[in-house]
Amino acid sequence: MSAATIASFPNFRDSYPASKSVLHTTQLVVGAPCKELIQLHDIRQQPTAQNLVPAIVKGLSAPSKDLPSLLLWNDHGLSLYDTVLESPDYYPATREWSLLHTVVHKITHSISSGDRLVELGAGNMKKTALILQTLQAQHKSVYYVACDVDRVALRRCIRELQSIFPAHKSNIKIQGLVGTYEDCAAWLACDSSNAQMTTLLWLGNSMANFTPHEASEYIHSFLRTGSSMIVGLDGSEDQDEIARSYEAQTNREFVLNGLDHANELLDTAAFDVDHWDFMGRWNPSVWMHEAFYVAKKDLTVHIAGAEYHFHRGETMRSIRSGKWPKMKVMDICNDAGGQLIDSWMNQQNSYGIYLLRKKA
Repeated sequence: MSAATIASFPNFRDSYPASKSVLHTTQLVVGAPCKELIQLHDIRQQPTAQNLVPAIVKGLSAPSKDLPSLLLWNDHGLSLYDTVLESPDYYPATREWSLLHTVVHKITHSISSGDRLVELGAGNMKKTALILQTLQAQHKSVYYVACDVDRVALRRCIRELQSIFPAHKSNIKIQGLVGTYEDCAAWLACDSSNAQMTTLLWLGNSMANFTPHEASEYIHSFLRTGSSMIVGLDGSEDQDEIARSYEAQTNREFVLNGLDHANELLDTAAFDVDHWDFMGRWNPSVWMHEAFYVAKKDLTVHIAGAEYHFHRGETMRSIRSGKWPKMKVMDICNDAGGQLIDSWMNQQNSYGIYLLRKKA
C-alpha cells in the first residue's frame, strides 16, 4: 500500500482520541517486491488482559458461573474454530455460504463506491473475499476495515486478503482494527461526523452469541453512529441438527482452549484442562444453544489469593449461540430502534442475511 493510499484513508489516525484509547499503528512490510504495508490500528480502550481478568473473576463469583466468551478467540482458538467450520455437521457455515453466493449481488447493491465496509469479528475473511470481489467487479472503490480482537490472526488474514486485492491494482483498500465490538462502536461514535457512509458487516451468526437483549443493545450502539448493518443469523429450529453442529469433538477442543487462554492471561495454571469436560444443551427460554465447561471432579480454582470451589459435574458457561427466525430478528431490531430494510433467506427460511438501519 503506497504512502499516498495510506494518507488518503479517511480519518484513521485522528478519529479516536488518544486519551480514550490505546491507539497504536503497526506498519508491516510484506511480500517483496511490492512491499505492501499492513495497517493495523489498536483501538482498544483497555488491553485485553485488563478487560478479561476482571471478567473471569466476576464470572467465577456469580451464582451461575461463567467465563467470558472472548477467551475463545485468541489465535489458537481461531484456528480451532476454522476446524469447526469445516466439519460437515456444522450447518451454519455451509448454509450461510450457500445463501451468500446466491444473493451477494443483491447485498452489495446497498454499498456505494467510496463507502467504508467495517467487518465485526472478521475471522478468516473467506466470505469477505467473495463480497469484496463482487464489489470490485461492480467497479466500486471501497475502504474495507477488518475488526478483530487477536492481532496475530488479524495480521495474517489481512495479508492473505491483500494477496487477492493488491493495492497497486485494486480499488479495494484494506486496513485493520484491533479491538472488541465495544471498542469499534466507540471508535465509530467518535468518527460519526465523517460524511463517508459506513456499512457494518456482521456475519457467521456472531451477533447471536449474545442474548436477544444484549444483541439489541449492540445494534443500537452501532446504528446510532449512522452506520447500516448487514447481519447473518441462523434461524434453525431443528434441535437435532443444532446438537450435532455444536456438540461435536471439534467444538469440545475449541471451547476447552478457553481455559488455556485464561491461564495465559492470569499468568498461572488456575485451570487444569484435564480436570474439565465439555457439554452443550438447548436453552428454550432465550432461544439459544449453550456450551459449558464441566468439572470432572470436586475442584478448587485459585486466583489472586481467592478460592473458587466446584462440585463434580458443576458447569461453567462458555459461549451461547442464538437461533432466531426472521420474526425474532425483527423484534430485536425494533427494540434497538432500528428497522429491517431488506432480508435474504434460504429456501427453508432457516438462515437469513438482514440489512438494518436506524429508524428515520
